[in-house]
Amino acid sequence: MSRKISVYLITGFLGAGKTTLLKNLLEFSQNKKIGIIMNEFGSVGIDGTLVKKEGIDLIEINNGSIFCSCLASTFAEGLIAMASTPIEWLFIESSGFSDPSGMEKILYDIQPKTGDIYDFRGTICIVDATSFIELSQTLEVARKQIEYSHLIVINKADLVDSARLNSVEESIRSLNPVAPIVTTSYGRLDYTWLQQNLEDFPLPPATSNLNCPSNRPKTLLLEADGVFEREKLKGFLQSLSDFAFRIKGFFKLNEGWHYVDGVNTAISITPINIERNISQLVVILKTRQPVMDTIQKSWKRHFSNELHIK
Repeated sequence: MSRKISVYLITGFLGAGKTTLLKNLLEFSQNKKIGIIMNEFGSVGIDGTLVKKEGIDLIEINNGSIFCSCLASTFAEGLIAMASTPIEWLFIESSGFSDPSGMEKILYDIQPKTGDIYDFRGTICIVDATSFIELSQTLEVARKQIEYSHLIVINKADLVDSARLNSVEESIRSLNPVAPIVTTSYGRLDYTWLQQNLEDFPLPPATSNLNCPSNRPKTLLLEADGVFEREKLKGFLQSLSDFAFRIKGFFKLNEGWHYVDGVNTAISITPINIERNISQLVVILKTRQPVMDTIQKSWKRHFSNELHIK
């Protein structure tokens, strides 16, 4: 029997908990040879640092969606490269704005170069219980991530009450009447879901992909050198939350290096055992209006160090 690589796609909107879910799945998979393709909208990879471990083959694809024409060929090349490695499982974490409906077509298109080595086991969509209803009402990509997933994971259940959870589940079920729904916190998912072929829960026929260069959100990269105070950094980050979907990166504070993770107004700053050359933040904007002057003014209210925005 020819060798097969089990493929799982992890999707979900910005800040829902995709990387946390992936880290938990990696804990289940320690006896497997693992490959990861990590996709981020920002020009600098952040999440790859969080999952990188010895013995794991990792490809990072940044600055857009792997399902957009701007990166589709890079994604295909990454899949072709992974096919020649000795991995048994491949996890693909798509960016928060990705439309996953074209996943199976991409695997089909690369078969002349990979053969049928890839066994696509399904798409897992993780949603944030605190924000999904509102997002799904305004963003088509959030709805499509649900429609084209084989398993839905409602995350952050500990942050909402039972009435809200019921409403989230009803909203999901109206978009996808077939996929199993799992409720959890901290991105936990039972290992048994990886032992099941999620494609047993069929998807609707593919439609036009939402990911194209014209509708991608604007992203900024903020860089600063020096050592910073936690409370001042928190104040600066809060000033960005009104116009940012997502803020994440690494900052050097008086106590050492920290991971910054912001979704709307919820922002965490946690210690992390890494070393970087410079503090960096990726900011994914809700608006296309110019905000660089606003960011610089806020920065100068909190810090004397120079801030570079790209």
